[in-house]
Amino acid sequence: MEFPALPKNLALGAAFIVLIIAPLFLTPYYSSLVTSVLLWIGLTISWHFFCGTTKYISLGSAAFFGIGAYVTAIFSGILPFPLVLILAGVINFIFACGVGLVTLRLKGIYFAIFTFGLSELLNNAILFWEMEVTGTRGRFIASIDVYYPTLIITFIIILSTILLMRSKLIFALKMIGECEEAANHSGVNTTFYKIIGFAISGMFIGLLGAAFASKWGYIDSGMAFNSLYSFMPAIMTLFGGIETFLGPVVGAVVLSLLEEYLLTSFKDYFMIILGSIMIIVILILPEGITGKLLRR
Repeated sequence: MEFPALPKNLALGAAFIVLIIAPLFLTPYYSSLVTSVLLWIGLTISWHFFCGTTKYISLGSAAFFGIGAYVTAIFSGILPFPLVLILAGVINFIFACGVGLVTLRLKGIYFAIFTFGLSELLNNAILFWEMEVTGTRGRFIASIDVYYPTLIITFIIILSTILLMRSKLIFALKMIGECEEAANHSGVNTTFYKIIGFAISGMFIGLLGAAFASKWGYIDSGMAFNSLYSFMPAIMTLFGGIETFLGPVVGAVVLSLLEEYLLTSFKDYFMIILGSIMIIVILILPEGITGKLLRR
């Protein structure tokens, strides 16, 4: 990842101001579309924060997103919404620390499979609990407009990532991604930095899940732990380019808009068309869109 120059930071500030006033001019449909795009930007940057630097490919994003959504479902009528978001972030951070302590000893495909299995385990465990113990499936939530919560959390994630780019944590994660054995021999506590990096990533994803859950008005385990939240951040990052800070943002914007267009225009062939486009792009641009532009 690269540290953004001053003009990029100014552009980020300008984008934030434009997005703050955007709902005043947008129809409800386009406001909802922008909310979805912001969600995917936040998810891809959160995924890239850990996985893009360490090269540990996690497919467990849905686990943190779903936990955040269920924290909102359980506590939204008890605590003020800001406190619910903070609670979701804390729970996800602690949960990710525990998962990282166990799973980050694995590498490669084994880590990816384990993290994906974790999401499916939580999905089925909550479904079993609801069906067999509580006798109901899912929970109703007071539906609210989540545009501004999603916007604020996404920009907090972006700013946090930018501020951490010159930190010891990011340098350690980069060393782990380049060669973990060399990092160990250099005196880097790789286990500690991997757990902290993974926990921060999971906390960010959980915050987005907690904020976005109120948009639905109702959630069940299938919605909260949808495997798309595990696969799409990885795919969007690879599509945009994993080696740059801008890559996840570009991939999230392009693919989320493309997904919306295909769903509305070619609903029956959506997955076939999207999959074909992604295969072609990855074969032609293995470094992603931004990687190709940087080489030029």
